[in-house]
Amino acid sequence: MPDYPFTAVPAADALLLRVEEAAPLLRLSRTEVFALIKKGELASIKIGRRRRIPRQALDDYIAAQLAQPGAIDGTQA
Repeated sequence: MPDYPFTAVPAADALLLRVEEAAPLLRLSRTEVFALIKKGELASIKIGRRRRIPRQALDDYIAAQLAQPGAIDGTQA
Protein backbone atom coordinates (compact mmCIF):
# COMPACT_ATOMS: atom_id res chain seq x y z
CA MET A 1 0.00 0.00 0.00
CA PRO A 2 1.46 3.38 -0.94
CA ASP A 3 2.23 5.77 1.90
CA TYR A 4 0.55 8.69 0.10
CA PRO A 5 -3.14 9.32 -0.48
CA PHE A 6 -4.16 8.05 -3.88
CA THR A 7 -7.39 8.94 -5.58
CA ALA A 8 -8.20 7.58 -9.00
CA VAL A 9 -8.56 10.40 -11.51
CA PRO A 10 -10.90 9.87 -14.45
CA ALA A 11 -9.17 9.99 -17.83
CA ALA A 12 -11.19 13.10 -18.67
CA ASP A 13 -9.41 14.97 -15.85
CA ALA A 14 -5.94 13.42 -16.12
CA LEU A 15 -2.97 15.51 -17.25
CA LEU A 16 -1.22 12.46 -18.68
CA LEU A 17 -3.00 9.66 -20.51
CA ARG A 18 -2.02 6.07 -21.12
CA VAL A 19 -1.99 5.07 -24.79
CA GLU A 20 -5.05 2.92 -24.08
CA GLU A 21 -6.89 6.00 -22.78
CA ALA A 22 -5.82 8.30 -25.62
CA ALA A 23 -6.73 5.88 -28.42
CA PRO A 24 -10.52 5.98 -27.98
CA LEU A 25 -10.44 9.77 -27.56
CA LEU A 26 -8.84 9.98 -31.02
CA ARG A 27 -11.05 7.16 -32.36
CA LEU A 28 -7.90 5.19 -33.18
CA SER A 29 -6.52 1.84 -32.16
CA ARG A 30 -3.73 1.43 -29.63
CA THR A 31 -1.42 0.35 -32.47
CA GLU A 32 -2.26 3.45 -34.51
CA VAL A 33 -1.48 5.71 -31.55
CA PHE A 34 1.89 4.01 -31.04
CA ALA A 35 2.59 4.52 -34.77
CA LEU A 36 1.82 8.26 -34.46
CA ILE A 37 4.19 8.47 -31.50
CA LYS A 38 6.92 6.63 -33.38
CA LYS A 39 6.54 8.97 -36.40
CA GLY A 40 6.78 11.98 -34.08
CA GLU A 41 3.27 13.17 -34.95
CA LEU A 42 1.92 12.72 -31.42
CA ALA A 43 3.98 13.93 -28.48
CA SER A 44 4.55 11.61 -25.56
CA ILE A 45 6.85 11.25 -22.61
CA LYS A 46 8.45 8.24 -21.04
CA ILE A 47 8.34 7.77 -17.30
CA GLY A 48 10.43 4.75 -16.46
CA ARG A 49 9.10 2.06 -18.80
CA ARG A 50 5.72 3.76 -19.13
CA ARG A 51 4.65 5.88 -22.09
CA ARG A 52 2.30 8.78 -21.33
CA ILE A 53 0.61 11.28 -23.62
CA PRO A 54 0.03 14.80 -22.32
CA ARG A 55 -3.61 15.80 -22.77
CA GLN A 56 -2.46 18.92 -24.65
CA ALA A 57 -0.68 16.67 -27.18
CA LEU A 58 -4.07 15.41 -28.40
CA ASP A 59 -5.21 18.97 -29.12
CA ASP A 60 -1.88 19.77 -30.78
CA TYR A 61 -2.13 16.69 -33.00
CA ILE A 62 -5.67 17.57 -34.08
CA ALA A 63 -4.68 21.19 -34.78
CA ALA A 64 -1.75 20.02 -36.93
CA GLN A 65 -4.06 17.73 -38.90
CA LEU A 66 -6.56 20.55 -39.45
CA ALA A 67 -3.78 22.87 -40.64
CA GLN A 68 -2.92 20.57 -43.55
CA PRO A 69 -4.27 21.59 -46.96
CA GLY A 70 -7.65 20.05 -47.69
CA ALA A 71 -8.15 18.76 -44.16
CA ILE A 72 -11.47 20.49 -43.58
CA ASP A 73 -13.18 20.39 -46.95
CA GLY A 74 -11.53 17.26 -48.30
CA THR A 75 -9.86 18.93 -51.28
CA GLN A 76 -6.16 19.05 -51.99
CA ALA A 77 -4.38 22.37 -52.47
